[in-house]
Amino acid sequence: MDRYLRWGQGLWQDKGMALSLLYVFFPVWLFFGGWLKFPLAVFFILLSLWLFLRVSRDLCVKGGRVGFGYKPEYWITVCVVVFIWVLFSGIGGFSYQNSDYFVRNPIYRDLVQQPWPVFYDLSAQRSAVRAVMGSGEVAFVYYFCFWLPPALLAKVFGGGEILANVFLLVWAYLGVMLVLYQIHRYLKRCSWVIPGIFIFFGGLDAIGYRLLRGDFGLGDHLEWWCTYFQYSSNTTLLYWVFNQAIPTWLILALFLNLRGNTSSAGLCSLTFAYSPFATFGMIPLAVYSLFREKQDWKKALTWENALLPLTLLLVFGSFYLSNSESLPVRGWIFKYYRAKDLLLPYLLFFALEIGVYLLLLRRHLRKYAYLWLAFLELALIPVYKMTAANDFAMRASIPGLFILSVSLMRYVLECRGRWGRWVVALLLAAAVITPFSEIYRSTANTALQGVRPVETVYSFQAFATDDADILQICRRQFFAYDPEESFFFHCLGKKK
Repeated sequence: MDRYLRWGQGLWQDKGMALSLLYVFFPVWLFFGGWLKFPLAVFFILLSLWLFLRVSRDLCVKGGRVGFGYKPEYWITVCVVVFIWVLFSGIGGFSYQNSDYFVRNPIYRDLVQQPWPVFYDLSAQRSAVRAVMGSGEVAFVYYFCFWLPPALLAKVFGGGEILANVFLLVWAYLGVMLVLYQIHRYLKRCSWVIPGIFIFFGGLDAIGYRLLRGDFGLGDHLEWWCTYFQYSSNTTLLYWVFNQAIPTWLILALFLNLRGNTSSAGLCSLTFAYSPFATFGMIPLAVYSLFREKQDWKKALTWENALLPLTLLLVFGSFYLSNSESLPVRGWIFKYYRAKDLLLPYLLFFALEIGVYLLLLRRHLRKYAYLWLAFLELALIPVYKMTAANDFAMRASIPGLFILSVSLMRYVLECRGRWGRWVVALLLAAAVITPFSEIYRSTANTALQGVRPVETVYSFQAFATDDADILQICRRQFFAYDPEESFFFHCLGKKK
């Protein structure tokens, strides 16, 4: 008992770290409680709570140089700047929304309005919808854990969609601030270099776009200049796939702050609850962390490194697999395109997305944590394809790009030579065009058109469109047909 009291005391003394850990664990507990059968829900919540306390041992320390009470004027300014950045992401519908919100909005709306677990009766849809979707009862299956805490608050307090959207915006903003807090803590500095690089980090998309596609305008979406694959800037991730980016960033930031390897694999495995694609990029980092120091590998044989991955694989793995149509496209990219058509685009993609940073940071590959592995991942990810839009490349790259961005911050903070700083300044001047274009598109459209949330679908229970292409996308991505025949809903999950 004394051991658990010490762990709890550590959480209380290190509130910033405790809040960060709760941010990534709490949605998982909500999923267990809302989707699993009662005895299993109790078991997995208690198990993961125990593992949560064990993980906290390696992260919580008394005191800290960069807490929110240190340099309050700096943190107040950062809070304001980051809030504006998040506000114009479209989260909650308080600013212009990019096209992907046609599914983000109904996901959140249905989690708020429908009982958990969420099922849909397709026989209640209009005939045009049933012609594409079929009829009968389907289960809602997706990696939606990020939305669960604000959805729960909206269920408890009511207040309609406006209050629900406020909860979502605040939840996203809190997550981004915790990410930046953890990065500051890792780098042990308070400097505008950190939020500046985090917001404006990206590849040299503008150069690639100009070479392969020609002229572009401010506000254009530049990331797809290479056609075959894409690596997204941090701003692009926030403005398009915040539900995957924010928790993955926070898990990575916590991972960098770990002391030792006794919970590194367990912590990394939490990504699976938020983004199965990003998990592919997390696995090499987790495995390497276990054996990074040969003399410490035995310390990695812990309950949290074993049980957390197994629990998440069992619960979320079986949940995702209950939708058998979610990955119709998967395989080596040469299966879909000719190698000779890929060679030159890949070389240019590598050079402009990561090669320029490799040249700059080449002397620090072993010095900066996991940097060499991040470059290796980012070089190999494009050779595999998942989904027609290649979500694998876009999301499996999140961990590697995050490590790269933090390494760039560290390089700038440690750089003493004027030449090195000028090189970074020139790189960022070219890279900033992509995130600035995303921000400009959102702010300009908000100013010119006002706030117009994307409501193409509105709800998966009552589609607002008859567009067959959109309906097919929803059918493949979000619905599990005959759910009672799947392992998850037969053995683990609640039934309607």
